Amino acid sequence: MAMALDVAIPVVDPYGSVFRLLRSVELPFSLFRVEDPSEVEADAPFAILSSYGKADAAVVEELADRVPTVVYAVQVRASDPAPLMRAIAYVSDRMPANLIRSVITAAVERASA
Repeated sequence: MAMALDVAIPVVDPYGSVFRLLRSVELPFSLFRVEDPSEVEADAPFAILSSYGKADAAVVEELADRVPTVVYAVQVRASDPAPLMRAIAYVSDRMPANLIRSVITAAVERASA
């Protein structure tokens, strides 16, 4: 993988499950966990927002207005469509780890371009 960012990306995750899953994906940058979207600084290069079940579009919009955001959804039904929202990308725990890594890495590259 050509890209390696020398930054730490906040993961908004009040329960910690998404953060643990992301650690196993082996992203090419550091992650740190925060519990609330308000804890993400406006100068953050990027953010990953956990979603347990259906994503809250208002929360996604609020965070995405401040920083480029990827939503990582867990515990969604396979029949639920990916929500239409202002996030730069959407991944779920139903995707293979290599696809999650590719989608998030591509989104970070687009956000930093």
